[in-house]
Amino acid sequence: MISKDEIARLKGEGILAQKQEGYFAIRVLSRAGNFKAQQLNDLSRLSEKYGRGYLGLTTRLAVEIPWIKYEDIEDIKRELKEAKLVHGGTGKKVRPLVACKGTVCQHGIYDTQGLCGKLHDKYFAYDLPSKTKITLVGCPNNCAKANTNDIGIVGQAYVKFNKEKCKNCGICTKQCRQKAVKLIDEKLVWDQEQCVNCGKCAVACPFGAMEVEKQGMAIYLGGRMGRGYRFGDKLTDLYQEEEMEDVVQKILDTYSELGEPGERISKVLERIGIEEFESNLIEKLKK
Repeated sequence: MISKDEIARLKGEGILAQKQEGYFAIRVLSRAGNFKAQQLNDLSRLSEKYGRGYLGLTTRLAVEIPWIKYEDIEDIKRELKEAKLVHGGTGKKVRPLVACKGTVCQHGIYDTQGLCGKLHDKYFAYDLPSKTKITLVGCPNNCAKANTNDIGIVGQAYVKFNKEKCKNCGICTKQCRQKAVKLIDEKLVWDQEQCVNCGKCAVACPFGAMEVEKQGMAIYLGGRMGRGYRFGDKLTDLYQEEEMEDVVQKILDTYSELGEPGERISKVLERIGIEEFESNLIEKLKK
């Protein structure tokens, strides 16, 4: 019988005991949700050799090969390494990072997969007071639910309306799914409270009446799902892609300083408030 200590050790490597005694599922990480074609071939081959010929997908864009016998674990680990595939994903650390398809999606405001890949290379498995999930989405559609993660990064385009340039043609209204821009009595009205900062109106406007004033990424902190869900708190500023590695580092530093052992970012914010957390973060960003 496999000991509890051994099961815990394997879990730390992303090798999870199944409810069927003696069998394990090994979790193989993607890089920003992507695998090379040959890696998928290798995963298929290994699932046939060591499992039962199928693969499972996780919510964090990893792949699991289930039904691995305990005695085969070291062999499949060796073959995964030879195929340049990495297993892991559990513990009090940064979990597998997730990105939407904003890199190629027509709605994407920035290169989600490119940035996610950089953050993955730098921060995956980074030790912290508790597990920490990071998700990147390219636009306010928020397909990957970034604000339900410990750190959520959302593409934003802040627009401004110049009434002098507006021809009241209504072209922008056809692009606004929120109905934040509409024609009333043949005059264009922009409801800023309804605007979600997608920037589609500015792209559509041929006269420059709607223009992107500032574009970047909003950051939400302290979101979580599971047994107690919480939507993240939005930081004040927008950040640029080239800043994000440093900003994420400073967020993790702030969390490490303010968080107690086992306390996720959501609990830190519930205890001290987003204002204090952001104040500490801004001081670090100034240095």
